[in-house]
Amino acid sequence: MYKEGTYFSDTKRHLEDSDFKVNAILRILDPVLSKNNLKINSYADVGCGAGGVLLGISEAFAKNGNILKEVKGYDVSPHVKDMKVENVVFEHGDFVEIGTNTDLITLTDVFEHVPDPVNFIKNVSKKGKIIAFHIPLDDCVSVNLRNLQRQKIQNPGHLIFLNVNSALNMITMAGLQILDYDFSKETIKAPSNNETLLQKLFTPVKRLMVALNPWLYSKIFGFSLVVVAKAN
Repeated sequence: MYKEGTYFSDTKRHLEDSDFKVNAILRILDPVLSKNNLKINSYADVGCGAGGVLLGISEAFAKNGNILKEVKGYDVSPHVKDMKVENVVFEHGDFVEIGTNTDLITLTDVFEHVPDPVNFIKNVSKKGKIIAFHIPLDDCVSVNLRNLQRQKIQNPGHLIFLNVNSALNMITMAGLQILDYDFSKETIKAPSNNETLLQKLFTPVKRLMVALNPWLYSKIFGFSLVVVAKAN
């Protein structure tokens, strides 16, 4: 699906949600970098897809006066060979095999697509200092009651189904030190969460639930988690 290019036959897939994911990641990442006095000079987005998160985060650094010396996007899907953005290098291939060492790595909705996620996270982290994750939480009442696992395995290709605890446990089992985490609250406003009439009708209720108790919301409807971790 990925290596053959069918997953990104539409090269703008998931691009509409990128800004919301970027804002969610930076809300957790920026304070961690500041608190630990960490300077980011190089950045790689692994499984970069359409490149929205990669460009959003690198541009946010630039706006804050931190012009990154190296920005790279990696994907096993061949569509990246045709992507061209000034001051950004796109690499076609497996980051574990071809990636270079970098200060910051982002994995945005990536490792749930991988058959051996713990070893994948472990191997990716060997080439980075700080790893920022955006992780879908599909282990919820909505998915389980409707038996949507089969559908999600087919599209978008999720191979594992996570909740908050299992996501954090997986990162820890990969040998990383978790520095901070929170729910991806910004993405409740993302276009993919407001596509159908039913979603739109429930939007005010869902936003209220996220504000009051995001964990409960994640258990009922599913959500996403942002985790910032340090490679050991």
